[in-house]
Amino acid sequence: MTENISHIGVILQVLQILVILCGGIFALATLRTTVGTLKTDMVDMKEEIKKVGQVLVTLAVTTTRLDAIEEDIRDLKRGRGFITPRSEGGINGEYP
Repeated sequence: MTENISHIGVILQVLQILVILCGGIFALATLRTTVGTLKTDMVDMKEEIKKVGQVLVTLAVTTTRLDAIEEDIRDLKRGRGFITPRSEGGINGEYP
């Protein structure tokens, strides 16, 4: 009877080792999937960051153009700038 108990103990230890190994394999498989998902997310984020960069460049160019237009308008208000006469009298600095 002692031999049967000894064999059962060995069988239980082997079973315990197998369960731990299966758990480790499952954990590795889960981590591999998680890492794959993170890689995909990182690639997507890089693309989005590039798009944001393009938008910022476009915004900077637009701001520069608007600043130049505002300066032109200020110059025209002060009577400076390229003004061509539309009538015989031209522009004489007076308001109609």
